[in-house]
Amino acid sequence: MNERFNEQQKEVLHFLKLLDDNNVLDHVIVTGSWAEYVYAQGGVLPGYNLTLRTIDMDFLVKNMRKPAEPVSIPMIAKSNGYSISHDLLLDTTKIFSPGGLEIEFLISQMGQGDTDILKTNLGVNAQALRHMEGLVRHTLTVDLLGLKVQVPCPEMYVLHKIIINPDRKPEKQEKDRHSVTRLLPYISFDKLNFLYDELTKKEKKRVREFFENYKEEVCGELRIDMQIKMAEFLAIVRLEPKRSQGPDLSL
Repeated sequence: MNERFNEQQKEVLHFLKLLDDNNVLDHVIVTGSWAEYVYAQGGVLPGYNLTLRTIDMDFLVKNMRKPAEPVSIPMIAKSNGYSISHDLLLDTTKIFSPGGLEIEFLISQMGQGDTDILKTNLGVNAQALRHMEGLVRHTLTVDLLGLKVQVPCPEMYVLHKIIINPDRKPEKQEKDRHSVTRLLPYISFDKLNFLYDELTKKEKKRVREFFENYKEEVCGELRIDMQIKMAEFLAIVRLEPKRSQGPDLSL
């Protein structure tokens, strides 16, 4: 690992420790590229390695009303040398570490709500996004150098990357496809099938369309045994429209 990457790790670990020391680490989930770092460093996916070069870190707020007694992550951070700002367009909270790590907060957009931000009991304005519910429901707690860090389970993380791909900017679409390609050889396809069944019809349609468009790109280098499991999964995905329609009762 290069020196800059080591500095990034230190910045991330320092902020996680700060959250833990103030009893708020349990209320957030590490997502985005740094979740993949936790998978690699925490031994979640044996054999999986990651070279990460990003100064952005995203946290998913589990519940806007927790903890019951409100706290302020921005105030905690500011008192420890971090700087605080708000996005000029969305008014979401941004925290910057002394070393340049940019920290943002996300939250699941529930029901028919159309607000871009939600104020939370963690003292941050979090960006509200669709298709985040699965990441909140299906998490792992990983021991990362003594810190209990929550991340989405890798299979849900992969499905989420696939589902949101059409909504992303082109350069981020490509980055997310690379994430899917990296992770597919290491995840459980039994778990992937189980989680796929929980998706909405719209989300299942997006999974089907993703593999119709990018199957060769993301699956081309899978081992033979993984190709077989992938083929079984894709057979389920392709059958989904027929499974969803039910029996034809027309005369």
